[in-house]
Amino acid sequence: MKATSQQTLLLLFGLIFFTSLLIADARIHSFTSQLNKIVRNIEKQHRENKVKLPSEMWFTQRVDHFNGQDSRTWRQRYYVNDTFWDGTGPIFFQIGGEGAISPAYVVSLQMAEYGAQYGALLLALEHRFYGASQPFDNLSTQNLVYLNSQQALADASVFLNAMKEEYGAGDNPIISFGCSYPGNLAAWFRLKFPTSTLASVASSSPVQATLDFFQYLDVVDKSLSYYTGVECDKAIQQATSEIQSLLTTRTGRKKLQALFSLCEPLDTEKDVSTFMSNLMGNFMGVVQYNDERGNPIDAKYLCEVMLQNPDPLAAYINVSNLFLKAQGVSCLDVSYQNMLQSLMNLTASPDNVGERQWTYQTCAEFGYFQTTDSPSTLQPFGNRVPLSYYTELCTDAFGVQFDTINRIRDTNTYYGGANLGKYGPTNIMFVNGNIDPWHALSVVDAQSASVPSLLINGTAHCANVLPSRPDDIPSLVEARKKISLQIGDWLSAQKKPRKKISKTVINN
Repeated sequence: MKATSQQTLLLLFGLIFFTSLLIADARIHSFTSQLNKIVRNIEKQHRENKVKLPSEMWFTQRVDHFNGQDSRTWRQRYYVNDTFWDGTGPIFFQIGGEGAISPAYVVSLQMAEYGAQYGALLLALEHRFYGASQPFDNLSTQNLVYLNSQQALADASVFLNAMKEEYGAGDNPIISFGCSYPGNLAAWFRLKFPTSTLASVASSSPVQATLDFFQYLDVVDKSLSYYTGVECDKAIQQATSEIQSLLTTRTGRKKLQALFSLCEPLDTEKDVSTFMSNLMGNFMGVVQYNDERGNPIDAKYLCEVMLQNPDPLAAYINVSNLFLKAQGVSCLDVSYQNMLQSLMNLTASPDNVGERQWTYQTCAEFGYFQTTDSPSTLQPFGNRVPLSYYTELCTDAFGVQFDTINRIRDTNTYYGGANLGKYGPTNIMFVNGNIDPWHALSVVDAQSASVPSLLINGTAHCANVLPSRPDDIPSLVEARKKISLQIGDWLSAQKKPRKKISKTVINN
């Protein structure tokens, strides 16, 4: 059986899911795939324990909010939890991202704990083109034109206006939540629709669209050193150097095929890039979601494997085999063409991450391409995954030539990138973990008193949005308290009566 990069890694330790976060081998990470796995596991446990969960509901949206002559509509999935709400409390809104949502989004995530504290009505809305919320019957490039963040924010605005009317909550304040790409949307929703929402908590949100995100590997490098010192990095670098030397000859490539149990020979340079992407992806995915939900394969564990064998290449092979074994497969698929065929599947999955859709958004709006182009000589993963690998993938997968540089510039111009504070927003709290590679594209320094930032030491991607556990590290516990206090401050300030402005008459 082949191991494809889009397969989710099931670890047989309880019911914990882990994914190396590959989107069709191309290292275009789906931010929320791990979160989706966690909440679905929680949902499964709730059902086994006979916990009553909210039913899925549907809302009619327009296909195109910006074309008054387009009257086409579609149905968008959402969930409601009114357990804590007495009609007077706030509305907490979880924005969906690159995958399907589930009842757990309004029952078990940290937003639900805040909801219980503040008596909130909890809402979660699935992102257009993901999960069961499909405007069309296929994912053709022609249809994906309507998949972008601006349409998604308009969906949220129309939906919330309707919910406020339905629940008689016209004056109830709304606070939006999200992590990863949904964290972007939470921040941007407050920025672009300031009258629709009181505030936003934007967690692990890479608001700075970036074509060549070589900094990702720089942060992975620093995170490995943070946990294990420089020896692990050094071993990876030595293994990578030997691999890249073998890649220069046909005999060397055949040797690598045998050593790493590759399903196919390394015939093309794109196959080589896919292969190298997979190898470094083992570390990238682990660092991004390091030790969350008790995952036994964390950065420390992988580095222990790297340092147990005095031969760095043999140790690197052991790491690869660890993931193959966990997937229950016998070989690693490094074929660029196989990966491309997977991305060209036009059928949406109602329950999983949208591989084709998210890849389209990265090509059309955000970039985020995690290359080995770093000018730093510190990252240990070599230089065989260049920017061209991703830009050519965009063209190959969607059959169009993206003007990616200008599109990314337009995204940052419209939203402000990591300097969105210059656009004058208020009541946006950015939360990041210092281990998370994506914090390099987020807001990690407060931009004003009303746009605070919280950096949590020792945590990775989206850690603060997950349900609390007794063994959460102290920095995470303290961060959640600060977020809760900030929510309370926003709500208290909103309740204070506004000062009356006296009438001033200026005489001639």
